[in-house]
This record gives sequence, structure tokens and C-alpha cells, in this order.
Amino acid sequence: MSVRIEMPQLSSEGESATLATWLVAVGDDVVAGDVIAELETDKATVELEAPIGGTIAELSLVEGTEAIAPGSLLGTIEPGDGLSTEVGPAAASRPSELAPSAGSDSEGPAAGSEAAETQGPRSTPLARRAAVANEVDLGAIPGSGPGGRIVEADVLRVMDGGASPAEEAKPSPLAPPAPGPPPSLAEPAGDGFQTTRLSAMRKTIARRMTESKQQVPHFYLRIRASMDAVIAARARLNAGLLEEGRGIKISVNDFILRASALALRDVPEANVQFAGRVMHVFDRIDVSVAVATEGGLVTPIVRDADRKGLAVLAEEVKSLALQAREGSLMPDQYQGGTFTISNLGMYGIDTVYPILNPPQACILGVGAAEEQPVVRDGEIGVGRVASLTLAADHRVVDGAVGARLLSSLRDRLEDPMGMML
Repeated sequence: MSVRIEMPQLSSEGESATLATWLVAVGDDVVAGDVIAELETDKATVELEAPIGGTIAELSLVEGTEAIAPGSLLGTIEPGDGLSTEVGPAAASRPSELAPSAGSDSEGPAAGSEAAETQGPRSTPLARRAAVANEVDLGAIPGSGPGGRIVEADVLRVMDGGASPAEEAKPSPLAPPAPGPPPSLAEPAGDGFQTTRLSAMRKTIARRMTESKQQVPHFYLRIRASMDAVIAARARLNAGLLEEGRGIKISVNDFILRASALALRDVPEANVQFAGRVMHVFDRIDVSVAVATEGGLVTPIVRDADRKGLAVLAEEVKSLALQAREGSLMPDQYQGGTFTISNLGMYGIDTVYPILNPPQACILGVGAAEEQPVVRDGEIGVGRVASLTLAADHRVVDGAVGARLLSSLRDRLEDPMGMML
């Protein structure tokens, strides 16, 4: 009796997902726990494991199918002798560190009978994934696995220029790579381009940013802040942490995060959201920190940021950024912030004009701390100055509120001793 391959529940909220890539074809033998597909949520790529050993009998959905609810049928496996060790319902392993698949134009099978007609040489899922990633033709590789099945080691051996055990007995020339996918029906005017399917994350970013600029009345305020005191305080703190052997290094961004959280405490009218006929004023200050990943921008949240010291913030931000880049954040780690910080200063950007992250009403853009002429007590000198730009939702935040928030932020950065208490 066939066993169902079902869409797993990827979060407590039961969010849907996209079937990004099939790593198996109809007729393939799999062992329980083999990775057979990649699923995409808004923020991560997740590997789907075979629930039981056997032979892939059916692939019910094509690559690129979106909004698949938990429990939906993805395919079936026919249990096989010696391969039937069960691991429970179709399992989702930890989020994958691989970049999202190119989608339905890839060399993977479509579904059902179509997949059976184009399944190609017998190979393991890992071998197929390695072959696609490195443009190796499986048809030219003799398999060294059971029954002549191509395993990942065979692909890696060819990539290294060596011969597989089967090839040592009878050399076989490597066939040319298979032709690429057909061109898109809507051809751009110029030459020298590649067409790739948008990942679920990129689609979400595109939709939300378009909605933000079209539906939310942004206004921008900019202020300059001297960063000399922060840079000096950071050097002293990091020297002390090094002596203590704590393995923590505080960044300028950690100071900006703490200063922003305390400024929101000073100006709670900015810690709000527009909600139709009402507005939400939040008691907690949960700050989203923008992190650039290969798949797009992710904004993990530092909860209760105003209640945490610099060392705690440094550790938490480092951990969240690592999880974001690995694609292993859980939904509750990136959903529900009340304020966002986007810092591009490390790239030498002078001024950042950010787009609001709905439904939040404020986002701070941070530029580089650059040496500039400054006037102190009537004397011209040189100091490090950063540009801080606030984008706000004018439906719930007035210009005066935004100005007070930026002024408080600047004051705390220029006199950081209060942040270290």
C-alpha cells in the first residue's frame, strides 16, 4: 500500500509553503530520511525527507506550486523490501543552507507520468543535486552504487577529474552538458541575461515593498550625529570584554540599536502601528534588525530591546544574523516587530532612505560614520559624523513626533554613558 508524502507543518501558525524543487523522480528508490524535495517559506528553504523507504510512485505537484497547506498530498512512495524503515510522517529537516532553486525550469521532473518518461539514469537524490549544482551530466557517469546506481561520490569523483570504480574497468568519455531550459516567452530587448524564478522570499519582499510605497504615506526626517563618543566607548568596552575572556565584541550597530530602543521609550508615540480605524500603541519595544542574506533582506527581531544591555544585544544580534543567513529562523523570530533599523554604513553609504516595513510605522536608515569638519565651541575640527534618516507613516506619526525621536536618538549616541548603565 502506497504511503503518502505530505506537506509538513513548518510552524505553529501552520504557514503554507512553495514546492521549490523535487530531488527525486518517479521510479527512484529512496531510504527513509533521504532528502527528496526542497520547500520554500517566506524566509527559509527547508528540506523534505522521505517518510519511509521504497520507490517513488507518484509526484502529485509540480515544482513551483505555491501556497501548499500543511497535510496536502505531494506524492506517494511504494514501500520496498529492505527499504521500509519508517521515520513517521513526511519530515522537514532544518532549513537548508542552499540558495533557492531556479524553479520549474530546472532539470527536475514535473510530476506524475511526465516524470516517469524523463527520469534518466538511476541515481540518489544527493547525486542528482550535486550534478545539477555543478553542471555534470549523469548520463555519462557509471554508477558504483547497488545495482549500478549513481551515488554522490561518483559525481564528486568526476568533478575532481578522477574515474569512478566502474570507469576504471571501462573508460567512458564525459558527454556534453544537457541543453539549458528553453527561453522565456517574454524576451527582454537586450542580450546576455539569465531568467530565474523568483524565490518565495523575493516574491514576498517585492509584494510588501510595493504595497508599502503605494499605500503608506511616507515622510522622511534626517539628522546628523557625532559618533566620536560611541567609537571611543566601544573601544573601551571591547578591551574590557577581551580581558575578561567573554568572547563578545560590541559593534557600533549595537549602540545604535540600544539608543533607538531607549529613544522609543522616551517617545512612545512613535512605537505605534496603523490599523484601519484604530492605531496600536505598543508597551514592548521589539526592534527588527535588517540582515542581508543571499535570498534577500530578512529582519529578525530583538524582543524588549530597551531592557537589554549592550553585551546581551551584541550576542543576540550575532546569533539572529547567523540564523538569518543560514535560513534557520523560526517565524516568531522575524514576525511582529514594532520598529526597524537598516544600517548600510559598513558599505560606505552616506545616507539611507529606507522603505517602511508594514505594518510598522517607523524605520531608521543609518549611514556611515565618516570624518567631517565639525564646529565645537567656535573651533573647526574633524569628527566622525553619521547620517540618521527616519521614515515614518504619516497616518499615525506626526513630524514633531519623528523629530523628537531623532533628537533623543542623537543625544544618546553623543553621550553614550547612559546606555552603558
